[in-house]
Amino acid sequence: MNSKPLSLSFARCLLRLQNGEMLNFSEIASKELLKQFCDDGIFQKLPAGGRRVNYVCTEPMSLHNYLKAQFDIISLKNYVSEFETDLSDGERSLFASKSTKTFRGKSLQGFFIRAFHTEIVVSGITIRSVPQGTELFIHQPEKLVISHNALVIGIENPECFLKFEKLVHLFPQKELVIIMRYLSNSPNKWLQTITNSYLHFGDFDPAGLHIYIREYRNQLPASRCSFFIPANIEKLIDRYGIPTLYDQQIHLLKNIDFQLYPEVEGLMRLLKKHRKGLEQERLLTHV
Repeated sequence: MNSKPLSLSFARCLLRLQNGEMLNFSEIASKELLKQFCDDGIFQKLPAGGRRVNYVCTEPMSLHNYLKAQFDIISLKNYVSEFETDLSDGERSLFASKSTKTFRGKSLQGFFIRAFHTEIVVSGITIRSVPQGTELFIHQPEKLVISHNALVIGIENPECFLKFEKLVHLFPQKELVIIMRYLSNSPNKWLQTITNSYLHFGDFDPAGLHIYIREYRNQLPASRCSFFIPANIEKLIDRYGIPTLYDQQIHLLKNIDFQLYPEVEGLMRLLKKHRKGLEQERLLTHV
């Protein structure tokens, strides 16, 4: 058993992962422990475009049992709470002054947003356009108002977000609001406060389905939530799909009953049939 306790910063990361959040590499405090938890199958890697990856914990109970066995931590929440309580005022000040990454992460929570054929209002001001080369970032969603008729489309890939003009013809609904998470922070809390329909535009691979089901479909009413699948998806998967995306990610879906998610059941069958995954940016040049 490892007698050395986990640092507070790493324990906080564990707590976020246990609660269903997805973290990127720079957010996780200890890279050595990160590797250990991945090697032992507690964390799973999800591709985030290019060489970047995000980390999730698909089985919180496995994390709970692992912490108990390896670190003698019975309750992660209590461990963090007790650790924070034990800090003296001076230690708290020192910790706060040095934790600039944590501060930046908390202060910059939010998402990027674009509007097509509709307007968005922020703090009572109608935003009709932004200067070329910039994008609008919302860090206080409670000040954001969109048309009740707009379809909200969540995009995972930055390139697709920035070049959405090439894809807009795929979405016949006239009023569109496009959002993209910043770092690992999901916009699903904001989505829960509005009544608009939500369409997830992610990668067509096991990781993309996992993100959709875990972070959106399970958090929003089923009647409001769907997954974008182009009409020629099987042709695209067959021609441009990547086998390693399927092979390295399929474990993420082992405990999911797709009969509960009929909107993506057909896509899952295609992935199994071709044993490939397709990255969403492929649609920029092949639809």
